[in-house]
Amino acid sequence: MRRKALLLAALCAGVISPSAARAQQGPTGGTALSRFEPSPAGDAFFSVPSASASGHLVPRAVALFDYADRPLRLIRPEGEVALVSAQGFLRVDASLALLDRVLVSVDFPVAVLQRGDEPDIPGVTLAPPSGPALGDLRLGLRGRLFGEDRSPFQAALGGYLSVPTAPADSYTGEGAVRGHLHAAFGGTIASRIVYSASGGIVLRASEQPHAIAFGAGAAVLLWDERIQIGPELHGTFALSDVRIQAGPETAVTSASRTNAEVLLGAKIRPFKGLVFGVAGGPGLQDAIGTPTFRLLGMVGWAPPASPAKPSKSAGGDRDDDGFRDDIDACPDVKGELAGDPNKDGCPPDDRDGDRVVDLDDACPTEPGPPSPDGTKNGCPLDADDDGVADALDACPKVRGEKSPQSRKNGCPPDRDDDGVADVVDACPDKPGIQTSDPKQRGCPDDPDGDGVKWPNDACPNERGVADARPERNGCPRFVEQKGDELVVPFEIRFHPYGKRKSEAVEPVTDKMLAEIRDEIARHPEIELIEIQGHTDDSGHPRFNQHLSEERAQAVRKWLIDAGVPAEKLTTRGFGHEAPVGDNRIFDGRELNRRVVFKILKRR
Repeated sequence: MRRKALLLAALCAGVISPSAARAQQGPTGGTALSRFEPSPAGDAFFSVPSASASGHLVPRAVALFDYADRPLRLIRPEGEVALVSAQGFLRVDASLALLDRVLVSVDFPVAVLQRGDEPDIPGVTLAPPSGPALGDLRLGLRGRLFGEDRSPFQAALGGYLSVPTAPADSYTGEGAVRGHLHAAFGGTIASRIVYSASGGIVLRASEQPHAIAFGAGAAVLLWDERIQIGPELHGTFALSDVRIQAGPETAVTSASRTNAEVLLGAKIRPFKGLVFGVAGGPGLQDAIGTPTFRLLGMVGWAPPASPAKPSKSAGGDRDDDGFRDDIDACPDVKGELAGDPNKDGCPPDDRDGDRVVDLDDACPTEPGPPSPDGTKNGCPLDADDDGVADALDACPKVRGEKSPQSRKNGCPPDRDDDGVADVVDACPDKPGIQTSDPKQRGCPDDPDGDGVKWPNDACPNERGVADARPERNGCPRFVEQKGDELVVPFEIRFHPYGKRKSEAVEPVTDKMLAEIRDEIARHPEIELIEIQGHTDDSGHPRFNQHLSEERAQAVRKWLIDAGVPAEKLTTRGFGHEAPVGDNRIFDGRELNRRVVFKILKRR
């Protein structure tokens, strides 16, 4: 009898009571007994991953039944015990190809068939499995690095991540994540032979050892690639002894570290997409999880990597040009009669009729003059070399860009459509005028809308008024922004005592405060202004302090009533503590009686 089996070894000496022996359970921590890793849906082989990732947003899916005979056997002097005599998985596998380079996949196994024999061995608490059980969910990712689809050689890198979805202490999962990184190579030779080979490493977070994985397969393609038949080999080599904990002091140890299986498989595609397959073969080594033989059956929707190229036929006309494929010198390109069997059915030698033969014509479908520059020979003239022929170029002497609008085609970009190219437009998003001043070129002639137009506006970006003085023409009459201060040139006047606070400011200063309001509105980046009140040193200091605060608050009240947000204004009175003039003379005291607008915060 073939000794494809396992040896039972007691790791620690001790006496196990009969009651303990009868308290049977699954393997401690769980064991993913099956060493069969199906390749993603759409791959050529059952167990060997391909290097291809054909198509973009192309889904593929298969349902696969995997039956393993006696994958876990215990050898005793009294004879062999098949602890797991049969294990059958139903697997649902799906994949999605992206960008003709990347393949993502998922495999979900369910053990629908499990049975075995009671070991009846003292100290062994393992029980044979029974009933359905989930396996570990597997996620996959693969990227093709080299070679085109259906080429003789392709290379890819990929990996699987198995998530512990199987029940604890079962024969369908390890209770911990495991990863499988691999490189895959393969290709198609002469549309008749397909092959794949892979190698990698399996890394485990459980107590099971890491392993080296390998696989190879080759198959012949028949009946216009609808039938595929060929062998494949897959397996793993554990980097240390494989053990199943069978009890507190007992473990099952494999007689071999190598799992290896051979399959002979066949797939048939009755029509594009639908695929049926069967495979079977023996296990080759004495290792845990290696069955005496394995049988596979599958059905799925898996379009081939790419359609086979049509072959010439005596009665066909693929390009629909009136020439049968067997006499068409260019069967895939529509052509015409040339009077030469070597050219019949091919396009004419000079399709655009510019007297530059297509062989030398850099633009064979656009007429153009001959040129000593091979890259421009037979191409339309393009003086500015912007890719727009002069006949269609609205700016033939200025390098530009293509545009669906004929008046802009071949011209430099001009977003605001004012005739000034963006590259020299000082205001590229506002229609303006053409000027010699680079700072104003392409800008509106009256950007601040005050009625004083450029170049006569001395303050083109601040709304002002007309003034006979050129240096002040178009500038604000009263208000200027100097650093962090809004400067007013005249004293803000107040009514004598007895007026309400809302009426405290004299009308003579209304226009000045209105300009303060407008300046704040023109500059939304100003977030906080402190209105500071100051007096001369006439009177008692406490009276001066109170007076300066009242006047600052009166100005704030005026501005709020005029529309300035209250949160932008704060007040502070300084009394006579911050003079700017000499309080001993009249002019100095007049300078000290003032209101200052200090900008405290900007965005």
